[in-house]
Amino acid sequence: MILNHIMKRLFTVVLLLIGVLPLYAQVNLSADLQLAEEIMQDVTYQNYVWAVGYGNDLTEADNMAMQNLSSIDLNLVAIHSAETTNVGINTESAVSKDVDQMKLVGSAMVHLENIHRIDLFDLTNKKDKQRYKFTVIRYVTAEEWSKRYDSMKTKIENYISSAEIFSSVVDRLRCYTWAYALIKHYNGPTITTANGIAADQFVLSEITNLLDDIKVKVIGIEKVENDTNYPYKLFLDFTYDDEPLSNITFSYFDGNGIIEGESVKDGRSLLMMKKLSDTLKISIDCYMEDQARQQDPGIHACIQELRLAGALTGCNKEIDMQPKGVKQQKVVDTNSTKVLSTVNQSLKNNEAKYGKTTEASNSEQYSAIMDRVVASFTNKSDNIESMFTPRGWNDFKNIVKEGNPIVARTPSWKFIKLDTLVICRELPLKLKFPSSRKSFIEDVVFRINERTKKIESVAYKLGQATESSIMAKDWSETDRLTLITFLEDYRSAYCLRDIAYIKKVFSNDAYIIVGKVLQKSTKKYNDKTELIESDGKAVYTRYSKKEYVAQLERSFNSKEFVNVRFEECEVCSGYGAKDGIYAVQVRQIYTSNNYADEGILTLAIDMRDDVNPLVRVRVWQQERDVNYTAEQMMERTVSTEGSFSHN
Repeated sequence: MILNHIMKRLFTVVLLLIGVLPLYAQVNLSADLQLAEEIMQDVTYQNYVWAVGYGNDLTEADNMAMQNLSSIDLNLVAIHSAETTNVGINTESAVSKDVDQMKLVGSAMVHLENIHRIDLFDLTNKKDKQRYKFTVIRYVTAEEWSKRYDSMKTKIENYISSAEIFSSVVDRLRCYTWAYALIKHYNGPTITTANGIAADQFVLSEITNLLDDIKVKVIGIEKVENDTNYPYKLFLDFTYDDEPLSNITFSYFDGNGIIEGESVKDGRSLLMMKKLSDTLKISIDCYMEDQARQQDPGIHACIQELRLAGALTGCNKEIDMQPKGVKQQKVVDTNSTKVLSTVNQSLKNNEAKYGKTTEASNSEQYSAIMDRVVASFTNKSDNIESMFTPRGWNDFKNIVKEGNPIVARTPSWKFIKLDTLVICRELPLKLKFPSSRKSFIEDVVFRINERTKKIESVAYKLGQATESSIMAKDWSETDRLTLITFLEDYRSAYCLRDIAYIKKVFSNDAYIIVGKVLQKSTKKYNDKTELIESDGKAVYTRYSKKEYVAQLERSFNSKEFVNVRFEECEVCSGYGAKDGIYAVQVRQIYTSNNYADEGILTLAIDMRDDVNPLVRVRVWQQERDVNYTAEQMMERTVSTEGSFSHN
């Protein structure tokens, strides 16, 4: 019997190790071995649920132990169904349940937070090459196991309640899908909504409705000359309730294979196709696995099984490749009135709500500059470096050139005068960097010196909703544009991992609260100067500027790419002694190759010296706090000549 064999090996380990280790080590090791013996004698899992793994290193042994823990799912479900910890294994009871559900429920064990581990050296038989150097036991107490569904129930309810308050369809879809993934692993008491509807039925209905209301339409097809690999460009509109959809990813069939990691911004996307057919097949990433992987590995594992089991349908859409009125052309002007685009019309309507901006004179000169920049994407021999200042060229290389740029929409140049600069808004691009599996749709802003006609800086434009929040303010044109320009530079600096800019823009006495998500939580926190830790969900730390920059630099060095987006923007301006100070609160979505989070970022920006704006306060919170809005931050900020503090 496998258990007897394992126990004999462990007892042999006890005898050998006690004889060969120093006394101080024997005490600690003996305690582990005594616990290991106690655990493995519990063959009916009355006090412990456990599994063993072996390997030539601890990682290999631990992986095997975790796999073995997951593989005993039938027994675990049987124990749970008996609703007691003092029964033996009843496989008949387990087998009577739905097999697919049992596998999902059993694997939920591996997603517990309190899985303990014992590491042992296996010296039982050095001559036997089949023996391994390490033994690892993974276990949880029966009490922890019995509470696992309480924790899952809380998570499910939190995701459902979060989905109901989010304004973004993408956030609602994510929360409902993650709740559904957990529900499929849940085997505790039935969860119902406030209306008495079973949670699984409610969540699945909401997911279906959200997906049904997402519309995708091809608005133009361009035949790409001299490109034998991808001879077709497809311009797509993504809408929800006839409004542009943003920040969603999807995969599609390009005529030869599946392309993953495609993105949408402000309702626009661009696909490169090998060949055309009657329909375009795309799959919306409603699981959002990359985000789950980095925010909550347990949910990610649940999602993987949910997706592989095909338990959630409706993510796939078949789009008419050539709808009525859309013809294949050599060049497609996506701004043409002949192009029926709901997204174009919506964006124009939003822009019409802005306060008036001052158009630059001699726009033909600036159009010529930008036309040459765009032409350089295909004409690689055209060296355009002389059109930029050193800083502008560095921005252009990092933001545009290294991203293999493709024009995602026909540019409609708008040149706005701001002091000595002419702001070119904007160049829509599809970018894909070598280090990233994803593509990005980004609008890129160019700032041109009015006197020298050189491009001084390049930045990622803010999203439409964020920009609209600022442009709708009853401020001067200069104040609105200056704040937008600052936030564009601030966002771009994090995307480019530009430590020099960040070091420059934070004041030496900046009040900085940094948060790191250990596991997703819906709890709200007030900013505090001391370390805050709640149920292992998030950690908040106050840093000095020096500490923050050093920590950020270490973080950047470990990443292949960073993408930062701002949503749900709230802004206010100071008055009196605070005139020239702005409070900005946004929901920040941060993604990289090895970490992701989202939270509420609140900044106090001192723009009294508009040439050298400074971040005086930076507070990150995991959830929006009704007691800490942009206006409340401004009230808590004390500013006098020569000093600045935050309470």
